[in-house]
Amino acid sequence: MLHYLMPLISSPWLYVIIFLLVAVDGFIPVAMSEAVIIGLGAISATGSPDLAVLAGSAVAGGIAGDRISYHVGRTAIARIRNGKLAAARARAEQTLLRQGGAAIVIGRFIPYGRTATTLTAGSVSLAMGPFYVGSVVSSLLWVAYSIGLGRLGGVAFADSPVLAAAFGIALGFLLAGLHSAGKRLLPRLAAILGRVRFRRPTGPDLTDQVPPRKPESERPPVTIQSGAS
Repeated sequence: MLHYLMPLISSPWLYVIIFLLVAVDGFIPVAMSEAVIIGLGAISATGSPDLAVLAGSAVAGGIAGDRISYHVGRTAIARIRNGKLAAARARAEQTLLRQGGAAIVIGRFIPYGRTATTLTAGSVSLAMGPFYVGSVVSSLLWVAYSIGLGRLGGVAFADSPVLAAAFGIALGFLLAGLHSAGKRLLPRLAAILGRVRFRRPTGPDLTDQVPPRKPESERPPVTIQSGAS
């Protein structure tokens, strides 16, 4: 299989395709650009593609896609009302209001977060300065993360680039799954710990250890002795 792909992997057109793929993934999150970058990072152990050019084209595509998504967000985000993207948009809006441009970096590593965050940044007219800083930083970190996963697979399966790519992609999906599971479980765990912490301790019922009080009719008479006069 790799034998048939090598002409494309060795071609300069590969970097154009990567640029377009990552850019489109910014506003149409179905391009699976992360899996492609991880796979190419693993295959780069064979000498192609060139990691520096691959990283540069992916970063440029990320910035371009974010800018297009921002523009789309200024005009069309109000129509997104249902589905996973709508839920991600609501979370992105809350994060943007709290953190500004830093939310662009955070959203880049959340499923559907990149698209939702950049669209929402456009809808709330986030200042272009923080937006571009967040876009550049998030793209650099994301490309380093994706290529790093691929290279890790390349080290684990140096003799099989296909297995190396599959390992890197699987590891990426595993980390994303753990992140999603952690986001769901941590609030529940915090709530359980909060209930345990503030629950009043219960001890033995001390009323069972106190003898019952006798009625007045069964009490011995009280004699008062007067002193000698």
